[in-house]
Amino acid sequence: MTVERIAQSPAGTGPVGQPVDAAGPEMAGSTWPRPAMAWYGVSMIALVTLFGQLDRGIMALLLASIKRDTGMSDTELSLLMGLAFSIPYMFVGLPVARMADVGRRTVILPAALAVWSLGTALCGMAQSFWQFFVFRALIGAGESIKGPTSTSLIPDLVPRTRLSRAFGVYNVAVGAGESLALILGGLLLGIFVAMPPIHVPMIGELHGWRMVYLVFGIPGLLLAIVFLLTVKEPARHGLTRPGSAPIRDVALFLVRGPAARVYVPLLCAAVLNSLYLMGIGAWRPTFYERTYGLGPAEYGPIIGLGMLIAAPVGVALGAFVVERLARSWDDAHLRLVLLTELLTIPVVILAPLMPSFTLALACQVMLNILLMMSAPSRLAAMQIITPNEMRAQANAIFMFLFGAIGAGLGPSVIALVTDFIFKDEAELRYAMLTTAAIAAPVVAICTLTALRPYGRLYRSIIDRERAGAD
Repeated sequence: MTVERIAQSPAGTGPVGQPVDAAGPEMAGSTWPRPAMAWYGVSMIALVTLFGQLDRGIMALLLASIKRDTGMSDTELSLLMGLAFSIPYMFVGLPVARMADVGRRTVILPAALAVWSLGTALCGMAQSFWQFFVFRALIGAGESIKGPTSTSLIPDLVPRTRLSRAFGVYNVAVGAGESLALILGGLLLGIFVAMPPIHVPMIGELHGWRMVYLVFGIPGLLLAIVFLLTVKEPARHGLTRPGSAPIRDVALFLVRGPAARVYVPLLCAAVLNSLYLMGIGAWRPTFYERTYGLGPAEYGPIIGLGMLIAAPVGVALGAFVVERLARSWDDAHLRLVLLTELLTIPVVILAPLMPSFTLALACQVMLNILLMMSAPSRLAAMQIITPNEMRAQANAIFMFLFGAIGAGLGPSVIALVTDFIFKDEAELRYAMLTTAAIAAPVVAICTLTALRPYGRLYRSIIDRERAGAD
């Protein structure tokens, strides 16, 4: 099976128009997987993603309990949520992503799942800040591999016409994982707090939040085995060269030529987006406690249920809107992203000012619907314009900037604004509002800058594919 080369050459030297085998010489003649196997693979990737969001999101819920038991400061906790998690993106994510561009992704992904699941379980046994830091780094190392490998696999399981739907399933898993972290975490914390501590030799007493970490970490190890045994590696589609592209060529592809006019502003948007959204998200549970006087067992299940409802609603609404936008505009994917970013601005500014938990929850649900509307289209747009042999590495660079700057610094930015500008833990809401009011409009401006270049690049891809078919 052959496909048209769909991108500029890595160094930006001009369009490439000759067909290449979809899977390279070692997989010549291969076809797309049967629909049942393709969607099983997508579903398993989504399940792995759900587990990743569970393990990533649980710490924000347990923050107050960890602070009470360990005596850590807000700044120390922000480092555990941020830098401890994001530093491995620099040392693990990109090298393994290059392996994912040529190797067996169906081995790499479950291995990553096993690593971060082990790190999650070990967090429940941490006795000091630095032990916690190392175990959080294990979670970050596994998570740094998940995104690049998953987004490289999905476009080889389903064709472009089904790509938005496949990424919709993937993003529902992201929202569902975040939701279940709150629902299950809150319920389990309430149960384990009421239980007597369990003494484990050489480890000490396990209770409360420590038991929650153990319960969240162990099932991922079992899922890793199931994934490894049942998901088959698909043929690669959309290659423009044999083997893996050197990181230099990937970097040049991202910053030179027509693709750079899309990638550079979207990279800037992603960094700022993650900076304020992940910073606010990390401190939102603490905000509910400090502002409305609610504990994790009270607000966790309620917020989680709201997010669980918002995820499929947002994905379905986004698919409906983007399909209709696509009838008139080549830039439909990014046009939807821009629309949701503009609608997000008033929501993120008003949410911290709500006088009651109910109204704050309503804002949170609306925000999650908007984020889930755009997430599949954002991923689909990036994969469409990226050659197959670069997808994992390009995504790893994207995720490194997203994780290292956004997830790494976001929680600390909120903490520093609270501690040094407002100088009062009770003023956390104003730190969240200030950060959002500055970052959110700039994010929309960056996406607007990429809109026209993306439309032109998308049209050139379609035209070259049609010319090749003729």
